[in-house]
Amino acid sequence: MKRIIACLLILVTILSVIGCKKAPEDIFYRFFSYMQEGEYGSAYELLSDSCKNETDEVRTNRITKEEFINKHTATFDALEVTDIIYSDLKVESGQKFMTATYTAKYCSETTQDFVNSFTVSASFRDNRWGIDWSPALIFPEMQWGDTIRITTLSAKRGEIIADGAALATNEGIISVYAMPSKIEDEEAFFKSASHLLDMTKEDLKKCLEKVYNDVAVLKEFYQGELSDTLKESLSKIEGVGIDYGNYGTYRDYPLSETLAHIVGYVGPLTAPTDDELKQKIEALNEGRTKVDGLYNPDSKVGKTGLELQYEKELRGRDGRMIFIRTSEGTNRKTLYSVPVQNGLDIELTIDIELQNRLEEVMRLVLFGETTAGAVIVMNPKTGEIQAMTSYPSYDLNSFARGMTSTEYSALTEDAAKPLFNRITQGLYPPGSVLKSFVAAALIDTNTLSPSYVFEGRIEDDYWLPTEYGTWIWPAIKRSEMNVRTTPLNMHNAIITSDNIYFANGALRLGEDKLFPYLENLGLEEAVPFDVTVSQPQLLNEDTELTLKLLADSGYGQGEILVTPLQLAATFSAFANRGDIVMPRVVKNLRQSDGILSDVVSSTEKTIWRENVISDYAVSTIRPMLEHVVSRDYNGTGHQLKVKGCTVAAKTGTAEIGSDKSREIAWFAGFRTDVDEKDERLVLVMLEVPSTKEYSSLKFDIARELLKMS
Repeated sequence: MKRIIACLLILVTILSVIGCKKAPEDIFYRFFSYMQEGEYGSAYELLSDSCKNETDEVRTNRITKEEFINKHTATFDALEVTDIIYSDLKVESGQKFMTATYTAKYCSETTQDFVNSFTVSASFRDNRWGIDWSPALIFPEMQWGDTIRITTLSAKRGEIIADGAALATNEGIISVYAMPSKIEDEEAFFKSASHLLDMTKEDLKKCLEKVYNDVAVLKEFYQGELSDTLKESLSKIEGVGIDYGNYGTYRDYPLSETLAHIVGYVGPLTAPTDDELKQKIEALNEGRTKVDGLYNPDSKVGKTGLELQYEKELRGRDGRMIFIRTSEGTNRKTLYSVPVQNGLDIELTIDIELQNRLEEVMRLVLFGETTAGAVIVMNPKTGEIQAMTSYPSYDLNSFARGMTSTEYSALTEDAAKPLFNRITQGLYPPGSVLKSFVAAALIDTNTLSPSYVFEGRIEDDYWLPTEYGTWIWPAIKRSEMNVRTTPLNMHNAIITSDNIYFANGALRLGEDKLFPYLENLGLEEAVPFDVTVSQPQLLNEDTELTLKLLADSGYGQGEILVTPLQLAATFSAFANRGDIVMPRVVKNLRQSDGILSDVVSSTEKTIWRENVISDYAVSTIRPMLEHVVSRDYNGTGHQLKVKGCTVAAKTGTAEIGSDKSREIAWFAGFRTDVDEKDERLVLVMLEVPSTKEYSSLKFDIARELLKMS
């Protein structure tokens, strides 16, 4: 170890004394000089014979040269000592025996400076002076047999909680271990352990080779996996014990499938190539030190959802303790410690009772292997997500604990795509829900007044837009309705969801008004959220816009694609006086300290897009949206029939590609004129067969979530 001489004056004094003094005091100065220079072998030669051990046998209170060198090297390396400064030396001389007191300062840039006062003696035997060394000359408290140990205090990964319920937490691994020193009959041990643990003799031998402090872990179990019968049988094997959590933890998801797509899971740190893995590790370790606990190729990290997005906050920083360890394994004295900083807990905005009700409704309402969807329940004024689900879901514990290739294939090959996050990643044509925004565009750009009546020629529910020049495409088909409400003005077009009215509206707006208006609503930019949201689109990048595509865009088809979360946020503008609120599912980041939990940071209501729809347009369209689901009108949402409140809503249906057998069924609606605590917006998106028996499912779901309890 290279030493930087920090106190030249002291060294000059020492060297001058060495130059003019002979024995006995000279022995102390030479010893200190060697120690400063890290020349521990030379320092050892100055020890008295009574503390040296120059044999191959272990001798009490004696030390070999190799042990002396290793002990000092290990100690000062552990403390990261860069220099030793000796001062205040006072010697009491004698003919055969002398003592000295002094102060030693161990300088360290990464831990702390260690300053201690020492007393050392020297004795004269066999015509030479020798230092009567003991471990107390390293630290006053050290005794023979003591060592310096460094213990890492592992940070606990933060938990994810909602309404007091744990969604992601840490559990101790149950470890079955062996103590080799206590195994007297190896063959009996191998026979019994092999049978009970379902391990081969060779597997057990490999485990025993990894012994540390007379403990070798044989097999690990998750909580609940080790039966009482097996515990009892294992306890009868000589040298075998069971540990509950001291040898490792694992990530546990107590509610398994609940909010799986949002919470996410942890797993091994992976990358396609070694270089990419190295880059990942470097990025994760940015701002961290060795003491904090560095990521390495064996680390487990968040792979999806909040576990991924909040990896650095959840991870925490390890602590460290350097202490004097006795030969019995106890802590004689803590020399230095860095307190552990456990990861931050993430508290969600989710109402867990409502979340459970949502999931129960989905299980009861949806049927068959061909149904899937996403539901979002949010406060349209604050943006807080109260409940959400992507259906079907999956068990997060399957990924956290590992699964077989057969189990993984079953998940990935499932036609219902349970691993796919439909809430934030699925992109779907918004269908007729978009008509409410096209209506706002018509009003705000003064293109058509709400009283405008469409008087074009409609034959058998088809309209050929010849008013706009040569029309070479198929005619526009209006939505199917048993009873038509006339005249075909904006109000009736909204409640009956008439395609022709809004196709005409889009053609009247033209691309120069329609698309900029929709773009201002954020429909070309992913809405900010706590997990990644797919970017919506109005047109494909390479599209050449035609009149037909423009007309189709007016009623939510064409090439417009949105995520359910984006559409829910955008629809909040009608509940929020024209402002689009930013959705959020993370409420607080908390630092837990045992029972106490302090809020480190909180999220607040944020308006993402301000005044994107005028007050006039909102006040005009909101009554129309109420009539969509009113019992007094024959609107497309009259089946809703919510108890206890009025709802403003828009329904929609969109095709899934060219597949006429399946469709996207939409419902977006919110309570109106309710107390602040009762504000609620519900968006339902279902992928269902396009047959009548599935047409009411979106209402069955929305009704349960919108009704006043």
